[in-house]
Amino acid sequence: MTIHEIREKDLSILSNLFAIAHLNNNSEEEWTYETALSYLEYYYQHQPDLFLVAYSEDGIPIGAVMSVLKPSFDGNYLTQIELFVAEDIKNKDSKDVMKQLLYNLLELSDAKYNVSQIKMIVPKKDVMKLQNILDVELNSSLVVLQQNFENAIQQLRSHP
Repeated sequence: MTIHEIREKDLSILSNLFAIAHLNNNSEEEWTYETALSYLEYYYQHQPDLFLVAYSEDGIPIGAVMSVLKPSFDGNYLTQIELFVAEDIKNKDSKDVMKQLLYNLLELSDAKYNVSQIKMIVPKKDVMKLQNILDVELNSSLVVLQQNFENAIQQLRSHP
């Protein structure tokens, strides 16, 4: 396995991997190839150096990690970290690929950006897997709130 910065030509394959990973993980998010491509293009256009891809020995993309840099009160944060691995990678190998992708992202970030914290939002089912890879803390002072945009704006309009 090799890991390096994304190549534009790999966006198509990675979009399929991303959509399938969410579909097979019983995610509440319903990704299609098109929505996944748009999402990955966002990372590619905003911070391509923080979009790393793992390649098999045959040069086929098998996973990726991507993030954006955000300044904060105590230094730069790596935020919106997305990490995914191809569904056909066995469980132990999947964990190894995830670990190596995260390690490379952090090494790169440390060398270039003086990062003070990482912030990840992950599906509940992946929390234990990530805690086995990285000694991460669940932040009890933060809650992710989510609402459909139309519902939110309608609710705000109806309150005086």
